[in-house]
Amino acid sequence: MKKGALLVLVSLLCCIGCKKETTSAFLCDVDYVEIIDGSTARVLFEVTHNDSLKRYTLNTTYQLQNRNYTIGDDLVRLDNFTVEENEANFDFYYGENLGFFCAALFNSPLPPHNHDAFSAEAERVLSGKGIGKWKIKRKQTIGN
Repeated sequence: MKKGALLVLVSLLCCIGCKKETTSAFLCDVDYVEIIDGSTARVLFEVTHNDSLKRYTLNTTYQLQNRNYTIGDDLVRLDNFTVEENEANFDFYYGENLGFFCAALFNSPLPPHNHDAFSAEAERVLSGKGIGKWKIKRKQTIGN
């Protein structure tokens, strides 16, 4: 009886000790959004995959309808964009095509992940032509 219990314990410890880590950390975040002129926007993405951080600045066109910006080929959307002096509020949505964009930043396939929408409070850090550069300072997840 003692021999069988010891054998089970050793087998269990071997299984636990040999178990490989199968999860990986992935995070796609946005640092700032800049509306440069009447047709060009810039978004700084910070993408972390395990311990690798990559920053990628996307310069692309945008479309404005009412107070809603669609940036790139449905990469991100800023809805209900309102400005009061040096503060802006908007809802930030990751678009349908953002997954392909993020995957292109890494050589290996990315784990399944979510791009969660958030309500943002941003502060103007650069002014000039157009709407300006907006550093996101507060986020609150939309939904869920």
